[in-house]
Amino acid sequence: IGYQESFWDPEATSPTGVRGLMMLTEETANHLGVTNRLDPAESIDGGARYLQGLITRMPPGITEPDRLWMALAAYNVGLSHLEDARILTQKQGHDPNKWNDVKNHLPWLADEAWYPKTKYGYARGMEPVQFVNRVRTYYDVLVKIDEEEKAEKKPQALDLKAPAI
Repeated sequence: IGYQESFWDPEATSPTGVRGLMMLTEETANHLGVTNRLDPAESIDGGARYLQGLITRMPPGITEPDRLWMALAAYNVGLSHLEDARILTQKQGHDPNKWNDVKNHLPWLADEAWYPKTKYGYARGMEPVQFVNRVRTYYDVLVKIDEEEKAEKKPQALDLKAPAI
């Protein structure tokens, strides 16, 4: 998340006022007790607690891994806009508890034909879809690197093939 939000820049600031490594809004930071959004440790701690809170607030019908993907989308676009997209998804006959269905309707929040019909209005709905995809991809890359490093450190004795007794 930190990489996607700020490219690891602890002093990052967006035109909308979100700041720090985890790009917290001032309101979110205050709610989480983060006093200095530009302090990397505070920002990471606050962002992690914020994500955990979003995961917890997901409706019980959303199971893993969709629960995490939806929470990541909410981290980016806000829980209210995510809920608008879930309602649009359901009204179109799709499953509002499945990320693969909701991600197809989030972009509608930027479409004049659809956002006036939502409770919370306009949102840049493609951004959370891209955000979730990028976080997932970056995570997969980190896991792959970790697996490769572990394989390189594996003792050679574990590679020996002993005959069956």
